[in-house]
Amino acid sequence: MLFKGSHSKSLYLHSQNHYPVYIMNKTYFLVLLLISILPVHLFSQQNKLTEKTAFNGEYPQFFHFRGEMKHDIHASYDTWEKTYATSSGLLRKYICEELKIDTVLYSWLNRFAEKYPEKLLLLHFNGEARQVNSYPEVSKKYFPGHWVYEAGSLLAEDCTASQTHIQVKVIDCFREKAYVYRNTSPKQWIPHYVLLVELDEQGNKLWYNSEIAHIKSIDSSTNTLILERGRTNTKSRSFKAGKTYIAPIAGGVWGNDVMLYYNLSSACPRDKDGRTAADILLNEIHDWFNPNNGILKNLDGIAFDVNYFDVSKHESWDTNNDGQADGGWINGQNIWQTGDLQFLKDLRKQMNKDFIITSDGQHPINQQAVGILNGIESEGLVQHNDGWRGFSRVVNTHLYWDKFNPLSPQFRYVVLKLMDDNDQHHVERLQRFGVATATCLGAYTTAPNSYSSLPSWVQPCSFGRIQGELIRCARSSSNLLPETPAELLHKGNLKGENCLISTEGNSIIINPTTQSSVLSIENVELPTGNITIFIEAQTITSSDAASDLVPRFIHVSLSNLPNYETEKKTKEFFTDLYGLVGHEKNENSFYFRRSKIPAGKQTLTITIKGMEDIQIHSIKIYNRPDILIRQFEKAVVLVNPALEEQEVNLSDFIPQYSKKVRIAPIDAVFIPRFQNE
Repeated sequence: MLFKGSHSKSLYLHSQNHYPVYIMNKTYFLVLLLISILPVHLFSQQNKLTEKTAFNGEYPQFFHFRGEMKHDIHASYDTWEKTYATSSGLLRKYICEELKIDTVLYSWLNRFAEKYPEKLLLLHFNGEARQVNSYPEVSKKYFPGHWVYEAGSLLAEDCTASQTHIQVKVIDCFREKAYVYRNTSPKQWIPHYVLLVELDEQGNKLWYNSEIAHIKSIDSSTNTLILERGRTNTKSRSFKAGKTYIAPIAGGVWGNDVMLYYNLSSACPRDKDGRTAADILLNEIHDWFNPNNGILKNLDGIAFDVNYFDVSKHESWDTNNDGQADGGWINGQNIWQTGDLQFLKDLRKQMNKDFIITSDGQHPINQQAVGILNGIESEGLVQHNDGWRGFSRVVNTHLYWDKFNPLSPQFRYVVLKLMDDNDQHHVERLQRFGVATATCLGAYTTAPNSYSSLPSWVQPCSFGRIQGELIRCARSSSNLLPETPAELLHKGNLKGENCLISTEGNSIIINPTTQSSVLSIENVELPTGNITIFIEAQTITSSDAASDLVPRFIHVSLSNLPNYETEKKTKEFFTDLYGLVGHEKNENSFYFRRSKIPAGKQTLTITIKGMEDIQIHSIKIYNRPDILIRQFEKAVVLVNPALEEQEVNLSDFIPQYSKKVRIAPIDAVFIPRFQNE
């Protein structure tokens, strides 16, 4: 999509109006004064973005992604430049948050930005955790209450500053296998780091009277922790029994060291200056990107990694520090989303609208801050370890952002990451499939490992601009579910759990009574073969100005789907598909590969997440794969997500093309403009 930024207009005198010269001079002076006192980046950033190839509206767009561990690239600046000059931009790490970064990159970055002003340059930054052990300056900025803790225990006996064996009242919450190293076989673990913090008479934590220690071993028979004291830039101190709380620190291992999680919930404790973890992080980002002296002043924005709206998968987390595990949910409210959404809103306000901000958005637990961020990263076409299976997930997510995100420019991209071992055998085909799918959805991709997977004529921006809407071939077949949602309800074929259902015209209104309500449509007669379902819906509860663009999720599944025996570990990717629903009508698709399933009556299940009322306007079912077609100025792109070869008569959709196109399974075809041979 095109960048719709404003452009400064030249100032000139209209001599024909015969204004007194002194008035014109005063006006001109005031304008110049206004410009001089406004923040520099309000002008410079916008002007920079208009120069970027990324926002010229042409496809495909390829970006280099990360590469910090590729030591050959960092042999010299010339090698670094040669590697990264071949794409529309670069997203990589420059801050020591999970990896040790050589500061020479700052000078390289400045040289690169000056030589290639058309390249979009973004900081890739871990949005949830930070290495602290080797960085005392981090400990000085963040105080102990800014990290996430798990539910802990009271100290059972007094301990001195030098004591290594301490007794606790509850031992089960501490683990010797707490943090696991990635990509090690067999797995290697690190025991819990713990915080010892003094309590006042009311049981409040005196965060500044605390110490971090590291568990060496655990004696469960005596409720004893054997500790290495005074770790993570803290000093050993004495503590009193019953007046000291010991909590495991939530963390994970990246870059061969433990990273601590920021407490981004709305319940994060404040330091002596009244600042939360989010406040400190905002200040850091502002300093890095300061247009005058920031170390990243030449960058165009930030691409967050692993920024979450839902941390319930971390069941042991105690985000409000009351001693009880809550997973970020308090009294049915997602306090983690509330806090993180506010952090992103504050970041947008601080950095202005022309600063690019993205984050992971390929999974329901990732952020969905539509209207605040410029877009999302899909790490892997569908998700981290799925490059094709849950095809509908990536389609629905990117189309929602494309349709409802009001920010310009949008910046959505797919990382062509194939983590699944089975997918590694089909790298070229799946990278071609990924490039084509992303391009059809108006998104960009990372640079393919080898351009040999693409036709030789396919180069950056070689398709030109998008022309027309995305074509969904499945709609060209007959709708197998002619009844409206209201008719299905009246006939008794549609039933609900954990919700109340009413009708409004041909639609139904779902009033959930829990965070997860379920609709079942029974006795749906389906033929054998692929099935694509389209559901049009919207939320109708009074909108919240703070989050009215943040979507709800609906999950869809069918009965009697293939077993996918060879794909057991990823079976749910095939069978549990989701779409995004907001306050405006939106149609999501759900494509199920079931070519060998015999005809018969099936059950369609729709699971609705959240407590807002939802209106479902239509449900349509087609016996055809969800083949995508997108026309560009200089090309047509076709995507086949089916496990079987598909033939498409292109003239049925684009009259200028008379040819029939055959598309291999899980593959794509790129056709130059009006090529009919």
